[in-house]
Amino acid sequence: MTIKRITFVQELLEFVGLKGRVHLEWISSAEAQKFVQVISDFTETIRSLGPNPLNEYADVQRAVIPVAVSMPEAVQPSIN
Repeated sequence: MTIKRITFVQELLEFVGLKGRVHLEWISSAEAQKFVQVISDFTETIRSLGPNPLNEYADVQRAVIPVAVSMPEAVQPSIN
């Protein structure tokens, strides 16, 4: 079931433009060297992919979403 879920998450992330940012590896607690290698390799993979490509859309979204002037502050949408 875990492999099925990870596959789904990988496909979902690929769909939104974040391909390659999820990795599953089974490592025993006795495999310290393997853990170090897997983490090092995945860190390099993430670095090679660069920064989150969705950040540029967040800036556009903030600029496009209008803030309703007539709404009380308590019900205005929060744009973070």
